[in-house]
Amino acid sequence: MSDIFKKYGDIVGDQHVKKLQHQGYIAAQIKKKRRDLNMSQQELADLIKKPKSTIGRIEAGLTIPRVDTLYDISKALGIPIVIDGTNPDSKNTYVEV
Repeated sequence: MSDIFKKYGDIVGDQHVKKLQHQGYIAAQIKKKRRDLNMSQQELADLIKKPKSTIGRIEAGLTIPRVDTLYDISKALGIPIVIDGTNPDSKNTYVEV
């Protein structure tokens, strides 16, 4: 963990920091795949029947998407979303692209 994450972890707890890192990683992968497909946030939102602001908040890491929303995003982008918590020290929370 970098110094800033360590200091923040001392304040809010390491588990919270890890959770935020996992969320950020998933958000970044969703955004990357959407852009690779030359799809706008509005187009993705239309496909999953959610407001554009929802996609923006997910990609910015400001909100945690519900499982059904992740499922819809997975279908719309044509990617599996895999969450593997079997090894808590690994980074196996990912979007496979």
